[in-house]
Amino acid sequence: MEEISGTMTAVLLGLFGGAGATLIWELLFRPLRERRSLAEVLSAEISLNMQLLGAAQLYASATKVPPDFEASTMVFDAVAARIGELPSQAVNEVIFLYRYFKQLNEMPRTYVALVDELRAQPAESPHGKTVERELQQCAAVFNNYVVKAINRCNITQPMLLKSAFPRWSPRRYGRQPSRMLDVSELAGRIRVSQEERARLTEELRRHDRQDSSGRG
Repeated sequence: MEEISGTMTAVLLGLFGGAGATLIWELLFRPLRERRSLAEVLSAEISLNMQLLGAAQLYASATKVPPDFEASTMVFDAVAARIGELPSQAVNEVIFLYRYFKQLNEMPRTYVALVDELRAQPAESPHGKTVERELQQCAAVFNNYVVKAINRCNITQPMLLKSAFPRWSPRRYGRQPSRMLDVSELAGRIRVSQEERARLTEELRRHDRQDSSGRG
């Protein structure tokens, strides 16, 4: 990126001279570069959250909310003042999507508070039944928002990648194409990972048994 910027600056200087080149760079090329950079970092954060959402959907429960679920909003929070630099449609989608992320992040805390409240109730307490229903409603809303957030990711992500890697950019041809989140594919990757961990665990146990028998 630095090399491309240096080359562009040299070309502008040759064509328009110092003051003209600086003006064109500040008014045209620099905003375009910063927009691409902004879109790229947001796209990376959304990619991470897509994996978290896929796992949450894969292990969805009708009665539980994963207490450790937390979608990343660090990048969005850091660049919130610059979101308006993106294309208008992308701005709307990004804000809509991150609203889901932030609502989802509140639900594990709500769920844990309800669990604590339920545990504090005396046995056969009428209020306990009410809290149980609230727990089920919390889980249902969480699962519903997970699905909606995945759908919004699959809309927003291509927009950001299009802005980060426009057709005229040579960087466009060095990246992987945008893909929608495939939960069945994610399930396969998780299953393979679990099988690999189980295999390694069994090998370690067998090795420990052999060492124990050798010492005996």
